Amino acid sequence: IRESLVKACQHDMRNWHRKVPLAFFADRITVSKSTGFSPHWLLYGVHPILPLDLCDISFMVEGFVKGISTSDLLVLRMKQLERHEDDIASAAAVLKAARYRSKAQFEKRFHKVLNYDFYNPGDLVIIRNSKDEMTLGKKTMKRYLGPFEVDRRTRNGAYVIKELDGTYIRTSVAAFRLYPY
Repeated sequence: IRESLVKACQHDMRNWHRKVPLAFFADRITVSKSTGFSPHWLLYGVHPILPLDLCDISFMVEGFVKGISTSDLLVLRMKQLERHEDDIASAAAVLKAARYRSKAQFEKRFHKVLNYDFYNPGDLVIIRNSKDEMTLGKKTMKRYLGPFEVDRRTRNGAYVIKELDGTYIRTSVAAFRLYPY
């Protein structure tokens, strides 16, 4: 394992600690000369199925030849395993781009509902009559009430409104019920 770490670091031993898990894992899945089996096979009775075997072409690493030393074989297996971190990074970048595309598509589809503008004091609005939306006679009821004038916006996002003659309405109105007049 020590020799494979030195070879994997290419004699630059500053980053040897990053290669240790790969070296031990590569040693556990490599067939031993003394037993003829890998430690993984002896422990579980099956050959390991690596993520590289499922989704990647793991034989793209060059250097596999007949008569290779065990330390060189471990180095090549470590190179195969190192590609996994690069694959995860590229998958994360693809996922991030897909999420931004999905966000843009959502905002484009629901741009009328996603209104980020606030009503200013003095704006004229109508109020959706949500109280009568669930009654049986809703077809004949007024859908909107108003017009009203916006007085101010409260901290929780609701609005204080008043009649056009200046009379305040006691209850505040939720922003989703207001529409510009």
